[in-house]
Amino acid sequence: MAIETKIKMNKFNIELIQAINDWQASGFGDNKKRIVDEILKHSQSVPEKYKTLPSPCYRRVDLTGKHNLQIGLKLSLPEAESSWSFDKEVAKTFKSGVPPKNYTGVIFKIMPADKHFKVILNFDALFSDKDFVETCEKYKHYISNYEEGIERFENSEKEIILVVEELKIEQIWAYGGFSSSKEELAKKYFGYKPNKDEKRFFENQLNTKGIKLGGRWVTGEAKNRTVKKHIEAAIFVNNKVNTK
Repeated sequence: MAIETKIKMNKFNIELIQAINDWQASGFGDNKKRIVDEILKHSQSVPEKYKTLPSPCYRRVDLTGKHNLQIGLKLSLPEAESSWSFDKEVAKTFKSGVPPKNYTGVIFKIMPADKHFKVILNFDALFSDKDFVETCEKYKHYISNYEEGIERFENSEKEIILVVEELKIEQIWAYGGFSSSKEELAKKYFGYKPNKDEKRFFENQLNTKGIKLGGRWVTGEAKNRTVKKHIEAAIFVNNKVNTK
């Protein structure tokens, strides 16, 4: 009982640490809302500096056919409680990078000045606090499934939890796609189907210039062109469906 009282008196109470651990360890499903409610409940006394968005953050989303069409037509997607990262590289490499070709991978970016979002808790700020890290370590034996949550991830994902009303198409920062195969690119390079020596030459050219084929993220003007094509394709598909 004395230990329990001591834990509750700490700036970072054990119930909050358990809820943060549950978020990191969980595959979510139906648990997401419950965990968020627990984080909100037990973080009320946590200083406001842990509940702010001080810099841009990023979230990768894999769009299926339905959501591809929806964001292309309505220019937005509904969203709820979700995990974002301050590190764009975390968003780019999440789940092994660019998703398979049957999905459309996009990375959304939220700025501090944007509207329609609320900060639940800034994990990155918490894990940058020596007191929080020491409290987690001190009481880890009281945290259920600690090794699959805080111990495993710590601050590797530079995470912040937001509640976002909707994701707007203009908030897309990067768009995932795949380059043509090496054989297809070699054929375009030579203007005809190359022989074995020419293929070897072409491969050496790629290696010399550091060009990697396969999935990659495009940003800037290339991303803008892709988003424009996405909208046009969604409108075309929608018109075809409605004229049948």
